[in-house]
Amino acid sequence: MEELLKELKITLKSLNLEHLARYVDDLYNSVEKTHIAFVGEYNAGKSSLINTLLGKKILAERDLPTTNRVVLVTHCPVEKREKLDEYTEQVCVKDERLKYLVLVDTPGLSSAIREHEDALLRYLHKADLIVIVAPSNQPYTKEIETLLNLLKDRHSTQWAYVINIFEDPSVYEEDPTKLQRLKEFVREKLRGILSAEDVEAMPIFAFSVRAVRKGLDYPLLTKEYEDFERFIFEEVAERAKQLKFQSLKEKILKLLSGEEILNLQLELDRLKGELSKWEEIKSRVEEFEKRVLSERREKIETRLGEIFEDLKKDLDEIVERYTSLGVVKHGSHIAGEISDTLKVRLLTGEILSEVERLLDYRPELVRLKKLFPELLVEPTIPPKLQTMKNKLVEDIEKFPATAGEPGKLAKWLLPFGVLLAVIGVATALLKKDLLWVGIGIATLGGLIFLISLIRVLTAKNTFKGRLEKKFLQLLEHYKKLYASYFGEKFGEKLSKVYEYLDTRIESLKQKTETLEGKLKKLENVKRKLEEV
Repeated sequence: MEELLKELKITLKSLNLEHLARYVDDLYNSVEKTHIAFVGEYNAGKSSLINTLLGKKILAERDLPTTNRVVLVTHCPVEKREKLDEYTEQVCVKDERLKYLVLVDTPGLSSAIREHEDALLRYLHKADLIVIVAPSNQPYTKEIETLLNLLKDRHSTQWAYVINIFEDPSVYEEDPTKLQRLKEFVREKLRGILSAEDVEAMPIFAFSVRAVRKGLDYPLLTKEYEDFERFIFEEVAERAKQLKFQSLKEKILKLLSGEEILNLQLELDRLKGELSKWEEIKSRVEEFEKRVLSERREKIETRLGEIFEDLKKDLDEIVERYTSLGVVKHGSHIAGEISDTLKVRLLTGEILSEVERLLDYRPELVRLKKLFPELLVEPTIPPKLQTMKNKLVEDIEKFPATAGEPGKLAKWLLPFGVLLAVIGVATALLKKDLLWVGIGIATLGGLIFLISLIRVLTAKNTFKGRLEKKFLQLLEHYKKLYASYFGEKFGEKLSKVYEYLDTRIESLKQKTETLEGKLKKLENVKRKLEEV
């Protein structure tokens, strides 16, 4: 039991339930002794009864209220009196009968002093047995009833009742039934407060403390006192440890089923719900990111395709104005015209604005904020946006020059081929010994002329084909570049969102796991206690 109490105390402290840990600590420190609290009105004879039980005057006795604090009387190797705190005093006596008992004197129930009442109620939660002491002229009072109502549902404490005979004891010797009627009167009153089982289990004693102390012989009342003394020092002491452990067990189990522990379980449920909510938000943000990237990639591909298709129409229109020979003669001029035309289209139209919209992730961040107001989202201007637009203009402006000048070399090879063919024919006709050499030179010249002629005649198609190829390559390049840029920059913004989410989730996980672990320890202690 002691080890379980220590484990419980450590767990309660870890749950920031210091006050409950102190309560358990109080129980732990008193685990070896049974506390018997004597409770009653200030003139009921509580202090006198304790002194009578001990056979010597340990506590002060007067007609006026004398006990303004809780006084603990117990066995110690060295007799001493010490103040434990503002409300508690301990008196140590050498009495082996108190080895497992603590007799507790308390302030009177009818005391007008608030501190007296506070001192009483503060201590009663520690009592294992409460002995109500009442004078025979007032065997049951409103104060006693109030005390019973206060404690009946909050403690598993045992009860006993002592009626202190104030009048002439001989009256009860002459009529023994009067004593029984007095007890029955009290028992009947108790039935209105306590359960029938508790009332029947509560021993009621009636005797004169004064007569016992003076040694006066009243057989009936003397036997009542002897029964009470035996009850305290034999019955109660004999079952002290068992009673203590059972009392501790019931009190602690009640404590572990109390509101504060229930609130911790509710807090755990709240944390789990909060954790689940934020994990769900993260999952939905991930889905949102995938959907946005997919939609934006498709939008970039579609819109860039449309933009480039419009630009290609301008390109084709310029090329169609020239013949193949014109392309051969003015290739660089045509490339410059195409470059200037496309640049003007880019700079004066809506194309660059559309490009900016394609690369701008801010509308998506605004959507995200509307979907999840809990998130910290900063829809700032995308970095290097102007650079990306300028790069497009630059590449569009430069690309026509990459098509080269088809037929330029062929234009110079045409007369060379004719000249070579003429030389070859002349050689074959004029010099018979060089006939075959002349034929070879003429043939080579003819081939050069024919190939060059073909190159010149197809220069326009070649030029157009090269432009289309470069244009398509540029389109594919920018599809990838813009999709990559958007994904990277949008991802950078979302990384802060994920960082916030991960921090929140990790914090909730740690809190949940910590609290769940501590509550499991608490439940484990509770289970072990139930098995004791």
